[in-house]
Amino acid sequence: MLNVSDVALSFGGIRALDSVGFTVATDEICGLIGPNGAGKTSIFNCITRIYQPDSGSITYGDTDLLTVPRHKIVREGIARTFQNLALWPQQSVLENTIIGAHSSSTPGLLASAVGWPASRKAAKQVERDAWDLLELLGLTDLASHPAAGLPFGTLKRVELARALISRPTLLLLDEPAGGLTHAEVDELGDLILELRRELGFSALLVEHHMGMVMRICDHVVAMDFGRTIADGLPDDVKRDPAVVSAYLGTAA
Repeated sequence: MLNVSDVALSFGGIRALDSVGFTVATDEICGLIGPNGAGKTSIFNCITRIYQPDSGSITYGDTDLLTVPRHKIVREGIARTFQNLALWPQQSVLENTIIGAHSSSTPGLLASAVGWPASRKAAKQVERDAWDLLELLGLTDLASHPAAGLPFGTLKRVELARALISRPTLLLLDEPAGGLTHAEVDELGDLILELRRELGFSALLVEHHMGMVMRICDHVVAMDFGRTIADGLPDDVKRDPAVVSAYLGTAA
């Protein structure tokens, strides 16, 4: 489904990515791990066209993503969450969710301005979809509440709803468990698995909580200093000497 091949990216004299390559298969959750600065978020930003790689290829199905304008990536079936929450604090939970459908479902400017029947019908469908997602995520009681002031764990679920309303076939999750308690991390892992069963998507997960990664991921890719150092089943990657040395560490 997603094929990243020999991707290189530099910022001045800094080599952020150096011949990175991996795949994410249909209906798979792939974990992307590594120490801070390994290049994980840089890969996300290349996939979603925020960064333009110096070389290499990124394809999604039959589509060359490096030829797709960044504002059209979501139309290719790719959505993402952000390491730092990308919500509008004064907008309600429902409104923040609906905003996520803008690029994929919103009628054109003229149709929206005139209020044509097709435009009104599309808006009502998006709102119904938003309510369905909020119910799935246990957020219906907070639908009218502004995002500002809500607990951090709740805001993470709102961010998930915002990404999922575009009906992605590939979901990029950038440290979704960051800042959560151990109990919340376990709940989030269960939620991601449930959402995959209910909605049917693949996922690329950047995460530092190794317990969650090893429990929910079908395969794991490890990075260090902008390179791929291991790629395989979770248990195999966890025992890989290069991964232990670079990231997981050994017993004292």
